[in-house]
Parts: sequence; C-alpha cells; structure tokens
Amino acid sequence: MIVSPALLNKLSRAKLLTRWAVASVGVGERRSRTKGAGMEFAEHREYQPGDDLRYLDPHLYARFGAHYIRQYEVYQQLPITILLDASRSMNFGHPNKFDYARSLAALFGFVGLAGGDQVQIGVGAGRRLHWSVRYHGAQRAQRMFAWLGERTVENEGDFGATLRSATRNLSGRGLLIILSDWWEDDIEAELALLVATGQEVWGLQVVSPEELDPTMLGRGEVRLVDIESGHEVELAIDRASIDRYERAVAAWRAQIQAVLSRSHGRYLLAPTDGNVEKLFVEEWRARGMIG
Repeated sequence: MIVSPALLNKLSRAKLLTRWAVASVGVGERRSRTKGAGMEFAEHREYQPGDDLRYLDPHLYARFGAHYIRQYEVYQQLPITILLDASRSMNFGHPNKFDYARSLAALFGFVGLAGGDQVQIGVGAGRRLHWSVRYHGAQRAQRMFAWLGERTVENEGDFGATLRSATRNLSGRGLLIILSDWWEDDIEAELALLVATGQEVWGLQVVSPEELDPTMLGRGEVRLVDIESGHEVELAIDRASIDRYERAVAAWRAQIQAVLSRSHGRYLLAPTDGNVEKLFVEEWRARGMIG
C-alpha cells in the first residue's frame, strides 16, 4: 500500500502518548517502571543477596555502615498492538471502510515505530486472525506497509470472535488500538475481556458517510441487506425511521464509549470521508494522543 511520503515526514518525530500503559519490553526510548543498570541515576535501595556488586555505593556504606545499591532508570519500548477488523461489513462505503481503516493502521504503526516502540498488527475476522511479525525501528515501516497491503476482507467470521481470539496473543500492559465498524450485536463482553488483559484500549469506530446519514441511500421504500448475515428487510426511509436510526446509533456509540471510559481507554469516531493528515497532525495531537 502507498502512504504519503510528505505525511510520513511530518510524523517522523512523533510518538503515541498513552494515559497509563508503560514501556515494558526490549530497549527503547521510554522511561519504564523498571529500575536497573543504566546511565541516569534513579534511587538507592538496600542490598539484597545476589545483587550486582558493581552497583554498591561505597559512600553510603561509609556514612551509614550498611550496603545500598545504586539503581538507574531503564528505557524500554511500549508494546503496541493494532487490531484491524476484516469482517465483511468493513467492505462497504465510499470511501471503503476497510481501505480507510488499513490506512489508519499503517499510520498508527508508523508513529509507533518512529517513537522507538514495538508494533504488531493483527488483521482478520472470526478465528482467522493473521498476525504480522513484531516490527522495530522506522526503517521497517515499508515492510509493515507491504504486509498490510496484502490483507483483504474475509468472507466469513464476526469481529466479536476476532476480539476473543486476539486475547491469546496479548502480553504485557501495552497499547491496543482497535479499528472496526463495531457493528456487532454483543460487543461489550468482548471489550471487557480485552480490557481485562491489562491493555490500554483505543477503540476507533470506522464508519461510512452513509452509515451516519442514511438519507444518502435515498428516501422512500428500500430493501436493506445485512452484509454479514444476508438477512433482508424492507423499510421506508422517512423522518421517523431516520430519527429512530440516529437514536439507536448514538446509544450504541455511547455503550462502546462507556466500556472504554471505565478502563481509562479512548473511543474515537472515524468517518471514512475524514482527512487522514488532519487527524494525525492536528486533531489527535490536540487530544493528547500523538506527541
């Protein structure tokens, strides 16, 4: 897939800013909660058998007659997992929801790599979940883009099952970014399961303009087909039905947001007609997501 070089240049010094997820893997650029060998002094602690004697502080021993170990700040990588919904409902809209979500995933991944973090991407539906390798370093970005460009929408499987399957691949208290249209009957249980893994979850709801404004489909008698199940229903698009639809969508969005808010995560609406560059360079910086 092709990503704008100009936009990548603007994001080349950016990083993802989390609310509470911390660096916990490898060697990176973020201060972790771990203390150990390093260059930047953090604190002293009492000596324990087995500690590296090189870090004994002779000055404190001279003053207090007790052994203390010098501890230093440890800088590590934040584990970032990006989960992309490839169920059939994502193959809809103008622009296409899956293509738009794939572009967002590529840019989130690039910002993660540019910030010195570890990035892994999962794409799929149901139990058919394809995982990339774990990428490190901005120089691996083109390989990540190429891998994403090969992914397609699945012919079967619901995203709720994908979320349940993804929990087996999550480790550590990292950042989990989910890109989906969230058109599932019972997603709250799956979200709660992901939150329980200890991830900071960002849930982006990718929607087409037609889904936000059903009048774009026309007015009067129409036949709608559920792209996931094939179920058909005939209805009249009038002011009353539009009002009911808008209330239902607002309630559904509020339900997803409430689950994420309770775990100090984020909920974001991402219409496919939105300007991607404006999102990453302006709007999401202003919201404290990108630094």
